[in-house]
Order: sequence, then structure tokens, then C-alpha cells
Amino acid sequence: MSPSRIPRRVWSIGLVSGMGGMLVMLDATLAGLALISVQADLNAPLEDAQWIISSYLIAIAVSLPTSTWFGGRFGLGRVWGAALATFIGASIGCAFATGLDTLIAARIVQGLAAGILLPTGHAILIGGVERDQMGRVLGVVGTLISVAAAIGPGIGGWLVDVASWRWLFWINVPLGAIAAVWAAKAMPGGVAQHGLRLPLGQLLLIVTGLPLALYGAAEITSRQPSGNGWLAIGGGAVLLALFVEVARTSKSSLLTLELMRNRQFRASSLLGVANSANLFGGLLLFPLYFHARHEMSHSQIGLMLVFMGAGTACALYLAGNLVDRIGPRPVVLAGATMLAVSALPFALIAVPSDIAATLMFVRGIGSAWTTNPATTAAYSAVDRKDIGGAATLVHIVQRVSGALGAVAVVATIGWLGGSGGHGEVRAMALMVVLPLLQAWWGTHLTGYRAVREPG
Repeated sequence: MSPSRIPRRVWSIGLVSGMGGMLVMLDATLAGLALISVQADLNAPLEDAQWIISSYLIAIAVSLPTSTWFGGRFGLGRVWGAALATFIGASIGCAFATGLDTLIAARIVQGLAAGILLPTGHAILIGGVERDQMGRVLGVVGTLISVAAAIGPGIGGWLVDVASWRWLFWINVPLGAIAAVWAAKAMPGGVAQHGLRLPLGQLLLIVTGLPLALYGAAEITSRQPSGNGWLAIGGGAVLLALFVEVARTSKSSLLTLELMRNRQFRASSLLGVANSANLFGGLLLFPLYFHARHEMSHSQIGLMLVFMGAGTACALYLAGNLVDRIGPRPVVLAGATMLAVSALPFALIAVPSDIAATLMFVRGIGSAWTTNPATTAAYSAVDRKDIGGAATLVHIVQRVSGALGAVAVVATIGWLGGSGGHGEVRAMALMVVLPLLQAWWGTHLTGYRAVREPG
């Protein structure tokens, strides 16, 4: 029996929500590309400058828990539109930043908006998708996002070379305006539930605990660690443990933590940890590697990232189609193999530029074939009524893991550094080890089944 036909209405919503995801992903990609230029322009060491990436990801993770409540209270579509407007405003703030502190502050606001933009867009889309359509819809939406990730670095690298890194944030303004106009016509406003109450105690625990723990992780892995890092990790861990206990026993929980009891959802979440650490760690590492090892310009580095994004764009729809037909496990194993094989030469030899471009294309395919199955398997494991909560948990896992991946890359470069870009070369070992974890957790996926109706 062939999968059912997807209506035009679903495609329209998917493309609009995909534009929101495109902006979020584009900013994550371009920030890694701008890192070298920001370091030089603002006179900041790498371990400080990397916070323009990590603060963005942490802020996303901090605001994500509120997305389900805001969506329920005011309507998913309305909240999505407000988050988009905030994201555009924060992008303008990034472009006008006069120092590293103000840039990081604007990036935090960007991340807070992105943390609501991503799951509300996903929840609107998945809520209207039939049971045998999810892989294909997510594949097409993911392709839109990855096309932006492919084209963006090429344009962004050129802009940095001919103008300034500030133009990387100005790009968001016209793109965001197009998305806002389109959303006004296609995106449903949603139903507002006026009786919902925001659990402020739980919110305070998680928005304090998460950044504290991640800051501690960055501090203890820096080249000059202090005891403050361990204190921050300990304090963050205590606050997060209290959050879990309060949320577990409360009648009104900020996060749908009981979803973690579902074996398929739990396995998909663990796979998402390695996926995001690999993706965002790589987005930071590869520009540094190409700059240090090959002395590439920003335009040349952007072109390398274009090849990676092109591989992802070419592979995502096929990945979704395969997941709908044969399940996520074999697709994940194939993708993890491609990620490991494409990263290994960078860790061992000086790779010529033409071969490097091919390897980056293969890396893009591997990223598509690990990310799409994990996301699809997570959503397919839950009832339709829990899609909003599932989207929030999925994105929290992805962003926190992405921040940890960036921290791990910077720490490895610092620990194993030396002249001639040796630290960047040695850090490539992470890009080989992480796919092994992706393959391991991929084998724990229990198989594919479509989104279940409640009850």
C-alpha cells in the first residue's frame, strides 16, 4: 500500500514553518563562519568568541520549555508570529553590536525567540500531518532549511570578505519579512486556552539550571579552568534535579517528561544528542580547520560549507521517504557510516581542496540520514495530543547537545593545540567518534510506526 497524497494546505504550512527553521539554522551556520572575523574585529580569544554560538544555543534551550505553554495559552500560530518578529529585531541588534558583550546579549535574545519559533512551527505542521506522511513532509521542510544552510555560507563568506560580519545578521531582515507576510496568509492562528497557568517555579529552576550547568562545562574545559566551573556544574545539576522532581509530581508540568518512558522516544532523544553535538560542533570546527590548515578566505570556507549543505539538501527527501518505507534504523546506520568516513581523512592527512569538497558533500548526506530518522522516530512514538510537548523535548535535547558539541570542540583545540592548526586537526577525532555513538544509539530504535491517534 503506497503512502497517501499530501494536501496543498499541509505543504503551505510546512514551507512557512520551514522558513522559520531556515532562519534559525542559517544563523547557527553563519555564526560559525563569522567567528574568525569577529575574533579579529572585537579582539576576543576563541574561548570567549565561541559564546556567540553557545549562548545562542543555550538561549534556545532556555526558552524551549515555555513554547508549549505559550502555544496553548495564546495559540501556536500567534506565538510563532511573535517569535519571528522578536528574532528579526534581535538580528538588527546583532548587526549594530559594538562589542562582544553586546553581540552575545543580542544573540541571547535571538536564541530566546528561536527557542519558541522552532517547536511551535513543528507542532503546527505535525499536528496536521497524517500518519504515513510525516517522513516526506519533514524531509521536504528539512530540505528547505538545508538549502538555506547550503546557499547561506557561500553568500555569507563573500559578504564577510567584501564588507563585514555584520551583514550576516542583516540577511535575516528581508528573509524574515517574507516569512511574516506568507505566514499571515497560510499559518493558522491556533486556539487560545485562557485558563492555562504558567508554572513559574519550574520555569525558574530550568532557566537557571541549564545555563549554569553549560557555563560550568565551558569553564572547566577552558585552557585556564577555575573552581567556579565545578561549582556552576554542581549548582546547575541540583537545580535541574529539583526541576525534574517538581515537574514529575506536579499536576501542571512545564515539560512532558513522561514521554521519556517511551522506549522509542528515549532512543530517538539519545540519538539526537550525538546528532546535534556532531552538527554544531562541526559547524564551529570546520571553518577553523580550513582557515588554520589551508589558509582559506571566508568565501572559500563558505563554499566548503555550501557543499555540505548541498549534500544535506539532496539527501533529506530520500531519507524521509526511506524512513516512511523501511524504518529509521538502517537509514541511521548508513548516515553514521558516511559521517565517520567523511571526517576520518581530515584527522589523518592534509586533504586537497577538491577532495575536501567531496568529503563535505558526503558529510551533508550523512547528516541528513541521521537527523531526519531520529526526528521522525521521536514524533512517531507519541500520541498526536502530545506532539507539542514532544517537539519541545526534541529541540531542547538538540540545542543543549549542540552547545556541548561546540564547547567540546573549543576545549579539544585548546588541549591539543599547537602551531599550524594542529589543534583543529586533532579535534577532528571528535567528528569520527561521534558517528560511532550515532550508530550505537541508532541500533536502539525499535522500528517505525506512524503517529498514533489519542487513546
